[in-house]
Parts: sequence; C-alpha cells; structure tokens
Amino acid sequence: MGSATSPITQTEASRDFGCALSLVVPIAAAGVDELTSKCDECHGTGGNGTDPKVPNIAGASATYLEETMSAYKNGDRPGVKYKPKNGEESDMGAIAKDLSDEDIAALAQHYAALPFKPVPQQVDQGLAEKGADPYDSACEKCHTEGGTLADDDAGIIGGQGKAYLEQQFKMFSDGSRPMPKKMAKKWETVSDDDLKAIIEFLASKS
Repeated sequence: MGSATSPITQTEASRDFGCALSLVVPIAAAGVDELTSKCDECHGTGGNGTDPKVPNIAGASATYLEETMSAYKNGDRPGVKYKPKNGEESDMGAIAKDLSDEDIAALAQHYAALPFKPVPQQVDQGLAEKGADPYDSACEKCHTEGGTLADDDAGIIGGQGKAYLEQQFKMFSDGSRPMPKKMAKKWETVSDDDLKAIIEFLASKS
C-alpha cells in the first residue's frame, strides 16, 4: 500500500503550538460561542453528532485539536467536502483558512473540555474481535486504550463513525493524507483485511 510521510510528527508540531495556547485563548474567548455554533453545524451539538461521515471532536486534547485545525489551515491535511443539513457544502481546509490562531486556540480549549460521545452505529462484533490483534500490534502504542485516550494527543479514534474511519484510512493508503514516518512504517505491515477489521474494532468502542 502506498503512503506519504509528513516532515514532522504530531509530537513535534504539538510542541510548536502548545506554548502559545495559554497566551492567545483569552483574546478569542468572547467570540467562541459564534465560532462553536458554526462547528456544531457539522460536528453536532457540543462536538458530538450522529453522522458517521463526520468525526466527533469533543473530548480530544486541546493540543491535538489545535494541531489538526492548524494543519487544515496550512494545507498540510486535506479537507473533505461535506454538506450539513440546512447548510452549505464546504470542507475543513476552507473553514480553517478563515480562523485566526486565536480562534483555533479558543476552539481547541472549548471542545477539549467537553465529554466525547461515540457515534451510534451498527457494528460487526465478530469482525471487531478480529481487529483487536492487528490494532494492538500496529496502533495501540500511539492510540492507547483502543484509541479512546485523549491524553495521547493523537485524537480520539475509538468510537468514531465507520464511514469517517473508512474515508481516512483510504486517504492514508492512497497517499492523499500524509502521516508521520512512524505511522507509515506500521501502516505498511497491515493488510487490507486487517484494516477493515480495525475499523470495526474502533467503531465498537463506547
């Protein structure tokens, strides 16, 4: 499977942004309600929605959220077109470009303070069980506790919608979404069948 690598790891990027977080949040706090109302149109009220194509962002670490929004803004992570109900089609790349660094920091702090709720969905339990071993071998070191621990600063992937996970896995495999070098090496060791099982494993987390 083909893959692309990013010139920096998430940890390295986190160090760059983390120091500035406490300085800029108060500047944007007054307008955070207006900002979050726009985010909630796609990600659900309080960052938790029910559309399996969209990730729930509540509960992820502020470091991860800030790093991710900055990656969209800088073009380091490609956005995916999405049209919410009663809304206009857009993608995170276009949305993030309109956010200041202060906006990004304030949004990260806001959603990090909220509890994560898994996306409600049907899961193939048998396939999910088969995904446990390849997940433990290739993913658990960075995405611990089945991808549910925010403190990893790697995002919450356990409990996300299968459609979102399938889309992101495809982008990793075809190289359209870069990944850190450590992840790329692990990715090459996982078969397509194992990836399908890992998706069910992650979706089963609640």
